[in-house]
Amino acid sequence: MIHYFNPGHETAVLNASKYYQPPRRVAKMQEDLALLPAWYASPGDSVFTGQEIQSEALRNNSVELWGISPQSVHYFETLDKRYGLQLRIPEWKEIYRFLGSRFAAQKALAALMDAIPEIDKTILPQFYSNPEEIEGIVNPHRPLKLEGREGAFLVKSPYSSSGRGLLWLPAGKLGQPEKQIIGGMLKKQSMVSVEKALDKRLDFSMHFEISREKETRFIGYSVFRTNAKGAYESSLLAGRETLEKQITDLTGKDLLHRTKEMLTGILQEMYAPHYAGNLGVDMMAYACENQLRLHPCVEINMRKSMGYLAIRLFENHISPISRGHFFVEYHKSSQMLNQKHAALQKQFPLQTENGRIYSGYLNLCPVTEAANYLAYVTVKPCGDSECGLF
Repeated sequence: MIHYFNPGHETAVLNASKYYQPPRRVAKMQEDLALLPAWYASPGDSVFTGQEIQSEALRNNSVELWGISPQSVHYFETLDKRYGLQLRIPEWKEIYRFLGSRFAAQKALAALMDAIPEIDKTILPQFYSNPEEIEGIVNPHRPLKLEGREGAFLVKSPYSSSGRGLLWLPAGKLGQPEKQIIGGMLKKQSMVSVEKALDKRLDFSMHFEISREKETRFIGYSVFRTNAKGAYESSLLAGRETLEKQITDLTGKDLLHRTKEMLTGILQEMYAPHYAGNLGVDMMAYACENQLRLHPCVEINMRKSMGYLAIRLFENHISPISRGHFFVEYHKSSQMLNQKHAALQKQFPLQTENGRIYSGYLNLCPVTEAANYLAYVTVKPCGDSECGLF
């Protein structure tokens, strides 16, 4: 199998062109972190970085994309035709435009609300096509203070992920800057969703795989952190039971398990007839009226994700008696990135045990003099304790 890392998948799907070119920063991420799939690939698999073609190594192989888009499919179809590789390439289907959007996530969330009465019905996003509609919603409400910022609503682009395409809105009259940003969103994507801003206490996700036999299987949890803008920063590296306990300490075990069961059925109905591959469903534990509640479907990532990578990293490469964190960082200066890499190597020397990381720091992709993205893990032995968790 040939693995290929193509981040920025949602924008490529929105663009819909076979000839889509990602923004410079996304292209740089793809270049610097091209070898990330090596950490979830199976023995004997290959990772294609796009730097050179060794046709014999690629011939008669299946292509496994980070995310399926018209551009990524066309890219491998072109290579296949040019070099006669006889590759088995995923097929692009037009229904993926819906399944990979927030429209599909809203549909799944509505189904979960119907099935699980504990889920607050007011968190369901609604879609709008002009700023006047949005201002009519914002005006009647009083501002809330959430995590150090004043805001009552979140506006999201239908095709966005990892903190991109988000706008926090205060309650009250929309200012000119907010109107301009919303106008830009609408120009690009025709509609935006509006939802309540929540007092978040924990970000986490459930991860699933749909087999070629059309069976949906739960594969694990990810507990992760985002920055103030909602962009991904890091994931915990720990076993399933440890991660589940951190989640259920906030949500309760029964509610989480019922959600997992119902969500598996919803994904089976919505996605399995059309798609084989990975799905990650972002969730949230949040506080409301002195209670902790569950948001069971913030978004659905119809692709591989950093959360999926974190699950496979721990399963395949981390000592079971250790815990750690997986980070992805952007540095404007390559010099600063290399300085941090050297400092981490010195501060946390790598130790392995039985072919797995026992403690220390390890960069997951080559650190070059021109790199801007750094993906790495820090690990320490913890036994059965919960050290190293957020």
